[in-house]
Amino acid sequence: MAPVRSSSSLFTVTVLLLFFTSFAPASSLDGTKSSNDLQALLCLKNHLSKDTETLASWNDTLQYCSWHGVTCGKKHPSRVTALDLQLLGMNGQIPPCIGNLTFLTNISFQDNLLNGGIPPEIGHLRRLVRLSLAYNNLTGVIPNSLSACSSLQIIDLGSNSLQGEMPEGLTNCLNLTEIYVDSNMLNGSIPDRFGMLPNLSVLYVANNKFTGNIPYTLGSSSSLYSVVLANNCLTGGIPPLLANSSSLGWVDLGSNDLHGEVPPSLFKSLSLEILILEGNNFFGSIPPFSRISPLRTLDLSFNNLSGKIPSSVGNSSSLVELLLAANHLQGSIPWSLSKIRHLKELDLSYNNLSGAVPGSLYNKSTLT
Repeated sequence: MAPVRSSSSLFTVTVLLLFFTSFAPASSLDGTKSSNDLQALLCLKNHLSKDTETLASWNDTLQYCSWHGVTCGKKHPSRVTALDLQLLGMNGQIPPCIGNLTFLTNISFQDNLLNGGIPPEIGHLRRLVRLSLAYNNLTGVIPNSLSACSSLQIIDLGSNSLQGEMPEGLTNCLNLTEIYVDSNMLNGSIPDRFGMLPNLSVLYVANNKFTGNIPYTLGSSSSLYSVVLANNCLTGGIPPLLANSSSLGWVDLGSNDLHGEVPPSLFKSLSLEILILEGNNFFGSIPPFSRISPLRTLDLSFNNLSGKIPSSVGNSSSLVELLLAANHLQGSIPWSLSKIRHLKELDLSYNNLSGAVPGSLYNKSTLT
């Protein structure tokens, strides 16, 4: 009969194994991880470009942390933390193996010729802070797995051919500060909870096919500076929180199907410098201009505005561009326009204005 191992012997072996494992050299563990990073980089090299010369410097003559566009960490010097590969003419695809570079904080692949989809495996990168894939030929949808990138601050997917809806899960990335998905073919509504992101400063989603209303929560963050939603199919009015935001500097809602009156609070803002509402269905009168407004560009052209041009327009000493064409404005052209020192562009065409053009405007040398 074969001898039976006693339970005490098995316990002793287990304890010894745990002892030696716990005191295994850290370098051996790091070596395993660095080998994983090397293999992931070689995988990227094989897929990112069909042209073998593009990443020719990625070879064994240099340690991979010295390869072009590769940055490794200070605390973990063998772990890849950044890939800066912009403007290289890469014409391949982003492979799933990018998700194995788990120390990545920055992916900058913008201004290339990359095609195919965004691999969902990027969602494995919990340390990722910046994802920039703009100005490529990427297709498919924005993977919902990006919502797992809890450290993500900047996402730039602009100027591609992405389709589908904006993932609702992105609103779980509470560290997001800048969102750029402009010039794609995205549709559906802009998630309402985007307005609840506490650190959001830029929402740039122009030139898509978004429908529905502007998120009613947009403007609730005191960090919000730039909202560019132009050239979509948005409906409804300008939400009160957005109109009354004290941090906004740039609002472009042009070329949508928005309606309602222009909120007077936008003309009283102490921060708003650019306001573009052209190509919508706004009606009513132009609100009074404030002496304290820093507005430099105001474009209300191609709407259904009526009434007179407020004489208080002369209070807007910062105005450089005033575009009010193609509305239903009546009355005379206010002479106070000549008081705007830096005014360079003025368009009042295609309205129902009457009377003579103030002579002082002819003498204004800044007008082009």
